[in-house]
Amino acid sequence: MKETIDQDLVLRIRNSDYIAFEEFHKRFYDSLYRLAIRKIGNAEETYDLLQDMFIEIWEKREEFEMNNALEAYMRNRLWFKIGSYFRKKGFQDKHIQKFTEFLQSQEHQQFNEQEVQEIQHQYDLIMERIAEVIETMPEKMKAVFILSKEEQLSVQAIADKLDISPKTVKNHLHAAMKKMKLEMAEYSPGMLEMLVLIWLINS
Repeated sequence: MKETIDQDLVLRIRNSDYIAFEEFHKRFYDSLYRLAIRKIGNAEETYDLLQDMFIEIWEKREEFEMNNALEAYMRNRLWFKIGSYFRKKGFQDKHIQKFTEFLQSQEHQQFNEQEVQEIQHQYDLIMERIAEVIETMPEKMKAVFILSKEEQLSVQAIADKLDISPKTVKNHLHAAMKKMKLEMAEYSPGMLEMLVLIWLINS
């Protein structure tokens, strides 16, 4: 019964029923806020993040679809949004270390400490741009890309988690990397960007 009600609510939102969207917002906002504030720790930024997430849902309402329980869908969407938040705030220490090791391992490339620090600064800016590109991806492609590159799940694990075929996962990854290469080339083509993309592909 609840699933039928949820499906009806999603359908109304897809048909641009703003009253249904307000009902949807009221139903999920408080519980999602409690989850997000524990991760982010800042009330204002948590508010902004949730507002952005709900605005994205409304702006892309024609693409809004429910593959499982609506509550589970919203929690998953929140985790993706929080992941994007932390990418924009700055890459994690493990990413700094791994990327530095990657740079040092490249043939014919040797960097001193100052150069590495500068590269890490540039890398931070590039990762922000990558996060922006990820946010423009269709929802399913974005989910596949994040599960692959952030959580480092296998193709089969992603297929199982999202209830799609391994071939579909591979197609999404191929399309995501093609989009990433194109967007980054237009942004600022150069050696560092190419190294980041190589690292993303190989990670």
